[in-house]
Amino acid sequence: MRSARTPLALLCLVGLTAAACGGGDEEPAAAAGGGDAGCEEPTEPQTVTLGVNPGAQDLVTFVMEEQGFAQDHNLELEVQSFQNPAALHAAIGQQTVDIGFGGITAMAVLRAQGRGTVVFDILTSPSNIVFTRVDSDIQSLEDLEGRKLGSFGGRGSATFAITSIVASEAYGIESLGDDVEIIEAPDAALFGLLDAGNIDAALVGTTATVQGLLADDKYRPLTDISEDYQSEFGALPGHVTVATYDEYAEANCGTLRSFSAALDETVEYIQGNEQVWQDYAQDIELTDPRAPELLQERVATRYIQEWNQEQADAEAELIEMLIPVLGEAEFVSEVPEGLFRTDIQEEA
Repeated sequence: MRSARTPLALLCLVGLTAAACGGGDEEPAAAAGGGDAGCEEPTEPQTVTLGVNPGAQDLVTFVMEEQGFAQDHNLELEVQSFQNPAALHAAIGQQTVDIGFGGITAMAVLRAQGRGTVVFDILTSPSNIVFTRVDSDIQSLEDLEGRKLGSFGGRGSATFAITSIVASEAYGIESLGDDVEIIEAPDAALFGLLDAGNIDAALVGTTATVQGLLADDKYRPLTDISEDYQSEFGALPGHVTVATYDEYAEANCGTLRSFSAALDETVEYIQGNEQVWQDYAQDIELTDPRAPELLQERVATRYIQEWNQEQADAEAELIEMLIPVLGEAEFVSEVPEGLFRTDIQEEA
């Protein structure tokens, strides 16, 4: 069964297709000059509008503020929360946030559209799972052909793109987006749709993945995206990036450097502090005593602490792998020039 296409106007808004929306044939905007020249961390507080989604992003943002890492680097964060990746990607593309945690695929498309989007750091690799009901006749991801898959980020999310690679290489589904009907819905709705039989499986976000694993009397995994990807290709690239846009980077290089430094300190703190996961489980109302340990296992290990040329090359390789899977018309034809900057972080 071929799934219905998202209207073109919406695709243009959320940055899912480059060629169809214009800008795909134009030369991408050049990355702003950078390096150490004029890139000193600010000595006075700087207000930064930060866009986040639920999960690993809002956790790291909460800890960054709560533990004073942002303040230590003279950052005053104005956090804007978005309920799904598409809305956040639209905000990044429209430059209504200074910095946003954006999916690698959407950031590539925005850059190709001439939006000036630039990735200057990395946050995490996937920890997502596709679930079905325990009483479902579906035994494997390959059984989803012609069925309905709910997706928290829709077709345009980096997680869906990586799932498409797994579906193709490990399960023989040539095109997940065409051979399976994709139903986009937020995490809060997906398990309800699954319970009601309105979808046959659900690809859920980070914290919802933990919720699904805890509810093992109701749901069972069809694929662990990370494990299946690693078994096929080796180490996982990052899928959630830290992005801004050229004009902001040119005018605020030092602020971006401060944000990266605060992020590094936050991730290091999170990975080594069990209390964080107990507090986070309580905050998102996961009362199962297994929740803190499972959150730490699924989320903490996926944070990526180093952003350098090697990591940027891994992201570029992922984009190249995704081009034949997603198609040039709905993705990009090549890695957009100037998409990645590795010169903002202070050299060790």
